[in-house]
Amino acid sequence: MLGLVEIRRLDVADTPECMKLITDRGWSWTPEQWELMLELGPGWGAFDSTGLLGTTLTTPYPEMQAISGVLVGSWAGRRGIATGLMSNILDIGPSALFATAMGAPLYVRLGFHPVGATTDYHGVLPGAASGVSREATAADAEWLVALDREVSGYTRPLFWKRVLDPSTPYTVRVTDSGVIATRPNPDGFTVGPLIAPTASVACEMIADVAAGAGRVRVDTDSADVGTFLLERGFEQRSGGCTLMVRGADDVPGDRSRYFAPASHALG
Repeated sequence: MLGLVEIRRLDVADTPECMKLITDRGWSWTPEQWELMLELGPGWGAFDSTGLLGTTLTTPYPEMQAISGVLVGSWAGRRGIATGLMSNILDIGPSALFATAMGAPLYVRLGFHPVGATTDYHGVLPGAASGVSREATAADAEWLVALDREVSGYTRPLFWKRVLDPSTPYTVRVTDSGVIATRPNPDGFTVGPLIAPTASVACEMIADVAAGAGRVRVDTDSADVGTFLLERGFEQRSGGCTLMVRGADDVPGDRSRYFAPASHALG
């Protein structure tokens, strides 16, 4: 309990109330994204007699938990809701999250420190597909889990099983040494995860999925990928997100090959 506020686990039936918070805060998550997050890990909500006040989501990996969905309604501010929700999950073990500028001060107070950042680029990529990748199949799942573990540092077979399912909105394409996935957003689609041996190969993979495909968003910490996109007419949005860690020195894996996260929610 938090005063007259109860913190309890969320389920899919709470999705409509969660989406009210998403709309209130101007986030671009879809109901399908929220339901996927609840499938991959537990979510927690703060409730009072008026309904849902705030949320947080956790995605547990053996190496570290990813925290996301930290939302408090504009009508429920300055009541310690976010702090109470975060305190409910921080004793589990090492944690990582992507923080907006608004959220970062809270996370610093809770013991997080910055280890990286992403910038978001939006635009329409001209030209034709580069042809460097092929569509992934269920037969690639074991290899993708191993590659992802090596590069992102996270062991997440359930994620790959889910995104390779033909019923999901994700598309997944692979090369001999990398993978690029995309998912819909309200304006087009978002790239991630993107694993490649070099920035130049990462750019070729982006071109393979994005050229002529409409409006695209790429969140990346790579200056070379950012330059590639800007030279092709993309817009760099202000803000971006800071990658923060608690209970560890840094995120795991070989992040030099991780050119876009699975999402800001999933790490």
